Amino acid sequence: MNNETSYRIISKPSYITFQCPFCHKKVKADFKDVDFKTDVWSDGAWCDCPYCGKEVELGDYEYN
Repeated sequence: MNNETSYRIISKPSYITFQCPFCHKKVKADFKDVDFKTDVWSDGAWCDCPYCGKEVELGDYEYN
């Protein structure tokens, strides 16, 4: 008798990367530092650039 079952792996995002549109530096920011409009990521978000201090509006994203 086979008692195998399928399962789901749940992952938690740890960081994001983006190029700042103001100072053009490549940024790596902790996911916890991103401010989302809602609980749905695609509804939009902001993150402060650690290099120039400007608030960056985040657009489309890829999830790897």
